[in-house]
Amino acid sequence: VPVRLRPGSRTLGSALAWETPLSIGAFPADSPYAGISPPADVQVRRQVLAEPASLEEARVWATLSDNSPLITAQPRGRGLIVLFHVSATPEWSDMPLSGLFVEILRRTLAFAARTDGAGEREISGGPFVARRLLDGYGSLAPAPQDMQPIAPEAFAIAQPSPATPPGLYERAGVSAAIDAVRPDDSFQPLQLPSGISRAGLGAVIERPLAGWLFGFAGLMLAIDLMIALLLVGKLPRLPRRAHAAAAAVVIAGLFIFGGDAHAQNATDPTQTLRLAYVRTGDSQIDRASEQGLRALSNILTARTSVEPGPPAAVDLARDDLSAYPFIYWPAPPSPRRLPDAALSNVDRYLAIGGLLLVDTRDAGADQRGRPAQTMLSGIDVPPLEQVNQEHVLTRAFYLLRSFPGRSQSAQLWAESASAASSRDGVAAIFIGDGDWASAWSGLAGVSDRQRELSLRFGVNMVMVALTGNYKADQVHVPALLERLGERRR
Repeated sequence: VPVRLRPGSRTLGSALAWETPLSIGAFPADSPYAGISPPADVQVRRQVLAEPASLEEARVWATLSDNSPLITAQPRGRGLIVLFHVSATPEWSDMPLSGLFVEILRRTLAFAARTDGAGEREISGGPFVARRLLDGYGSLAPAPQDMQPIAPEAFAIAQPSPATPPGLYERAGVSAAIDAVRPDDSFQPLQLPSGISRAGLGAVIERPLAGWLFGFAGLMLAIDLMIALLLVGKLPRLPRRAHAAAAAVVIAGLFIFGGDAHAQNATDPTQTLRLAYVRTGDSQIDRASEQGLRALSNILTARTSVEPGPPAAVDLARDDLSAYPFIYWPAPPSPRRLPDAALSNVDRYLAIGGLLLVDTRDAGADQRGRPAQTMLSGIDVPPLEQVNQEHVLTRAFYLLRSFPGRSQSAQLWAESASAASSRDGVAAIFIGDGDWASAWSGLAGVSDRQRELSLRFGVNMVMVALTGNYKADQVHVPALLERLGERRR
């Protein structure tokens, strides 16, 4: 045992005892149990006492309210001996019946995995160190290396803040959490102060006034010049009737020669950036495509500088595809070969730099790619290669390792780099089986995490359609850093 014990035991609160049952005192700051608040209703009725002289060589982790030891410990070789001065049954104390006992055991057992030669700080528990913290999207992410540890007494009363962000922390192998929302927190509607109104991104339409202001300034400069010339006698003076006639002519000219104000054509697809999907004729597939692209457009608006309008449904044979930088083409239940008008329209779209995502919706896994072959029959499809970690799609906006849709193991193929060399290496066609629109819309029943990763894939796909391979130079970063290091040496 860590301390020498006195013979017998100390009885509190019995019929023959003078002393009443004692409560548990506050845990010392250097104790592994620091930060735990002992319940006031936990009473100790019997304990074994330690010889006072032996306490100098041991660690006292918990005491009663009269400072008599309740839990003591002492390292022995590569291990640690911990002694509870009460029994593990409720005859001696109420502690085994409380949640305090569970928390004490959990923190005590954490020392079973401590490293050899652990110092005093490790034996006493040390501070809480952040392991995983909540990010802006509610996901647990690894804590930054410069995150400062939190003392146990501060951790016990910590509130979510920049210094103590919510997440998972660890102390002596024991995990604890700072919750983003406390049990007693309540949510109420935001009350705006008087004089402040709420407005969305599209609530106020900004009108450029620079041209009007520069024109007005030029007009005032011309009038000032005319007045100056008139005052110095450089201009002939006109009679009063001529002044009135000139003013009338100017005012009449404003009404006669004023240009017509034409309203913007609301049906012109080039006025607003819109994502498009191919209309298949199947109401369920078309609804999933429309809702999926709408969800993707909302994510783009919220997280990037791209602000797409409502998604558009296109007919490959009749519509002008050049207005849409990204077109999503889901496989219908029974794919058929496109008519000649649609074939030439798709070839023209791919040639001018459009991006087409063909989604077989898992059909290719069961039918060995026949849906994609039927859909693309007659189209000048270049050689394809499977998208790997070196492709620009994996770093266009988010860093991606996979491209999950309704299935986590979705496969994705793209135009090979050699075939896309005429367009600066930017692929024009991607073919996959992820059923991404269903995952984007939330109709596929996937987890929130899988849907988030699928939306990130969609964001990267739109970024490739809009910006091409501007992120491809990142693959040369290791070589550039190596060259810089050689020059410095």
